[in-house]
Amino acid sequence: MKSKRFLVVSLHDLHPGSLPQVREQVEVLGSLGVKSFSILAVPFFHQEKELARDEKTLAWLDERARAGDDIVLHGFFHDRHDRQGGSYFHTKVYTAGEAEFLDLPDSQVRERISQALVLWKERGWATDGFIAPGWLMPEVQDRILRGMGFQYTTRLRGFTRLKTSRFTASQSLCYSTRANWRRIASLGWNAWLGWRVRGCELARLSLHPNDFCHPRIRRQICRWVELTLAEGREPITYAKYAAL
Repeated sequence: MKSKRFLVVSLHDLHPGSLPQVREQVEVLGSLGVKSFSILAVPFFHQEKELARDEKTLAWLDERARAGDDIVLHGFFHDRHDRQGGSYFHTKVYTAGEAEFLDLPDSQVRERISQALVLWKERGWATDGFIAPGWLMPEVQDRILRGMGFQYTTRLRGFTRLKTSRFTASQSLCYSTRANWRRIASLGWNAWLGWRVRGCELARLSLHPNDFCHPRIRRQICRWVELTLAEGREPITYAKYAAL
């Protein structure tokens, strides 16, 4: 008997400015059979889009939470506005200055997460998961997440159950769309990676708001999701996977 296999679709960078794009992703992928999503929400995106002040976005997240989606804390500012230095690759090439938690002191990690959790508690959203912008946060700081009651975190190459420190290897499909060469490279890379992860217990697809703006990327995503579900994978949220 084959072991059960799962698919998590995570929708990154939800904030008031990205709500239309993320809603479209939910609608399109929902029509293909994905009914559960992990939605990565940013409390104060780039210090311009404050989630707590936008009732339309809050109401939509409330609706998705009631439907069983996982509302994941995804950093606080999602940028490095107050930090200099850091790895050039991670701060300029891999991200466009968005590696907020790459090198934050422990005290600031706790402060920003605690500030964000006020909203989560006000709305009654479960605080199961924290995922740093760009997945960039030192693994040694997982102890902070564990101490604050989170059940899981993820990085590009896998999923960690914080209570037991159990790591499940699973490289996420993810697209970079900031330039044409990045889009072309992403299509080739994910065509290979989508085939490579077929044998994994957990398959992951991480989308950003602009991904569906590019027709070739959109088609590849939808085709891969259709094939993945046809192979018998169960769509699930990170929170539900952590509880298995």
